[in-house]
Order: sequence, then structure tokens, then C-alpha cells
Amino acid sequence: MIKPFNSVPVKLSLRFMLMLTAAVLSLSVLFSLVLHHSMRIQKHEDLQKAAKGIIKKIQDGRTSFNVPYFISYVVYNPDTKESLYSNDPFLPLLQDTKEKSVRYIAKNFFIDGDLNILYYASSLTVEGNKYIVETALNMDTDASSMLLRKLPETTVAAVIPVLIISFFASFIIARNTIKPVVKMTQTAKYIGSENLDKRLPVKHGIAKLDENDELALTFNDLFARLKTDFDREKNFTSDVSHELKTPVAVILGQANLLRRWGKNDALQLEKSLGIIIKEAHSMESIIQNLLQLSRLECGRQKPVMETLLLQDLLQLLKDETLSYSPDASISIQDAGACIVHTDRELLHQVCTVVISNSIKFTKGIGRAAVIEITMHENSKNNTVSIVISDNGPGFTDESLPHIFDRFYRGDSSHNRKAGGSGLGLSIAKTIMTALHGTITARNIHDDDSSAPEKKIRGAAMEITFPK
Repeated sequence: MIKPFNSVPVKLSLRFMLMLTAAVLSLSVLFSLVLHHSMRIQKHEDLQKAAKGIIKKIQDGRTSFNVPYFISYVVYNPDTKESLYSNDPFLPLLQDTKEKSVRYIAKNFFIDGDLNILYYASSLTVEGNKYIVETALNMDTDASSMLLRKLPETTVAAVIPVLIISFFASFIIARNTIKPVVKMTQTAKYIGSENLDKRLPVKHGIAKLDENDELALTFNDLFARLKTDFDREKNFTSDVSHELKTPVAVILGQANLLRRWGKNDALQLEKSLGIIIKEAHSMESIIQNLLQLSRLECGRQKPVMETLLLQDLLQLLKDETLSYSPDASISIQDAGACIVHTDRELLHQVCTVVISNSIKFTKGIGRAAVIEITMHENSKNNTVSIVISDNGPGFTDESLPHIFDRFYRGDSSHNRKAGGSGLGLSIAKTIMTALHGTITARNIHDDDSSAPEKKIRGAAMEITFPK
């Protein structure tokens, strides 16, 4: 059960509210600073304008001044400190501010409080008489100053309802946005190895996919691949059991036969021991092949890369093949001085698997194997391809997509008459993956275009790997 404060909509709403709070406070502070600066400039201009008006009238010899009601002024002699003209008897006589407005605060200036003014003072001399004209604003009664002092309280009072509304609005939006994810989570809880064909819901069509749909499709693709892997592993387990069950049954049967009659029958003893040894070797081969597959797929067996002349490897393959199948005919296209950088032993194993299969299945239809080995270099992507073709029966349309599957022998009964464990081509494909290459299979057809269906005259395996 998800706790309320662990819920994604709540977390998103709280984060949005905090971000909005920070943004509002930052804007409020910025607004206050700008407003304060603007008001300060306006006050300075008002004080300066009033002072210059007084100065002009003094210079004209007039003694009455038209000053805005909210501005106090005093004109005094700086030498005698005598106040000549003023509309505020409590205004202190202050020094010239050099064309600036200055804040002045005097503690306990009045019986009931402090003096807090913004003033502007300018000096002048008329007919030998010195004057200082001083204009001032009382900051305690100034409306704009009072507004600025009240602004933080007003902002907080106005922001709190906005934040509460924004929290609930963002919570509703986030909850509706995340609702498809909640549905996917609920569906995923009931998906297991037994029902991997179940899929997460996708809300929109392909043309209107959003991020949630992309997530659902990604998981659906993952489930499909997991189902494929599960099915393959199930089939693999079944195939291993089938492959090992047969030799074990044969060994047990021959052992029981020996216990009954083999003690006194030398001929039967020799025959049964031969069968037991053959089946034991078959089991050993299956186990070794499975171990190699596991080591290659898990990366425990790393390719040992070395530089080799491809012609030498192909010639070695030919000599080895003729040693155990002298009736076979093998021709090799001259590979010239083609030098490759790969694992000699692993590449040799792949080619050996392909050639031995060609000989085995060609003999199965009563023919002498005719094998052609050709080599192609692709300078564009820096790869080399070895094509091994034969005159065997080729592949059926049903078997061609599965020939690299484990234990596949072209029929569902896993017929053991042809020999082998059905792992050779699986190992070859895994080796080529480790060598960053590929192995593919195809049929070779007759060139007679007049025939309604082209007859298969052999098979070809193409092994491609980087130089």
C-alpha cells in the first residue's frame, strides 16, 4: 500500500507548489525592489523640482513659494543657522546634499516618536547672501512608503489561497496523467511466467502515441521477448531430456541384458559393451556441446584473436576432411594472400561443423560429397565471407528457419539415425556471434528457368566475419 506522501501526484503537487511559492516570492521581492527604486526616483524628482522652484523665486526676489502640500521646506542662512522661510517649524537644518536625495532619521526627535524624512538640499548665493534651500518628505506619512511596508503582508495574504488552489489543481492533473501508469501497474501484477501473453493496455492508436503508450508498448515488447525466451528454454529443457533419455534407456537396457545373459555369452558381452560405450560417448558429446554453448553465451569463453592466412586454414580443412571421407571432392577458391584477424580454433570449428554436415547428409542420399569453398572480401565494410556449398539434399522450406535451433534435425521426432546431437549449427551460430560475425543458410537451385519449380541441387552456408 502506497502511503499518501509517497504518492507521485502528491509529490508532484508539493513540488509544483514549492516552485510556485519560490517564483511568487522572487517576483514579489523583485517587484518591491523595482517599485522602491521607481518611487525613490520620483520622490527625488519631486523634491528637486520643489527646491529649484524655491531657488528661482528667491533669485527673482520673491518670498512666497508654491510648494506641493506633501513637501516640507526650509530656507536658511548656513552661516548664522537662521531659518528665513519654512512651512514646517520642526524641519531640521541640514547640509547641502550635492544634487542627491538623502534619508535622514533622528531617534526620539518628537515626544511621541522619531523623525524619518527624505530630503534634498541645495546651496545658492544671491547678492552676496548665502542660502540653503531644503525640501523634505515625511516617510512616516508618505503613502507610497506605507504601501511598500504593507506589500509583504499583502503578498502573503494573496499568495496563500493561490498556493492552495494550485496544489489541488496540480494534484488533479497529476493524478489523471498518471492514471494509465496505475492501470499498467495493476495489470503487470498479474503477469507471470504462466501468462506472458497478457499485455498492458495502450490508450491511443499508433498515430497518437504518448509517453505512457510508449512505456506500455516497450513493456509489451519485453513480455513478448520473455515469452519467446521462456518457450525456447522450455523446449530446450524438453529436448535435453529427450536427447539424454534415449542413451540412458539404451545403456540401462544393455546393462540388464548383460546381467541376465552376458556373463556366459562372450559375443553378447562384447556387443552390449560396444553399445554402452557408443551411447556414453553420445551423452558425453551432448554434455560437452552444452557446456561450450553455455560458456560462449555467458562470455566465459573469450575468442583468442590472432592473425592468420585464410588460405592455410582452408587447406587444413580440406586435408582433415579427406582424411575421414576420402571419397569426397573438395575444391577451394584461391584465397590468395587474404589475411584475417580472428580466433583460429573457433573459426576452424565452425567450418568443420558445416563441412561434416554436408558430407553426412550428402551420403544419406547415396551421393559422394562435392564441396566447393569460396571466399569473398567486402572492402566497404571490411569483412570476409566464406561460402561452403555442397551437392546434398538442401533444406526444406519448413526446416530452413530452424536449422540453427538447438537439437533441431528437420523433424519433430528428433530422429537419431543421421547421427549427431543437433547442436552443431547452434554452436556455430553462437561462435560467430562471439566473433562479431554471422552464419546464414540457403538452398542452391538449378538454373533451368523453364521448370515450373526450380529443383534444389544443394545447400550453401555463408560465414561472414570482420577482417
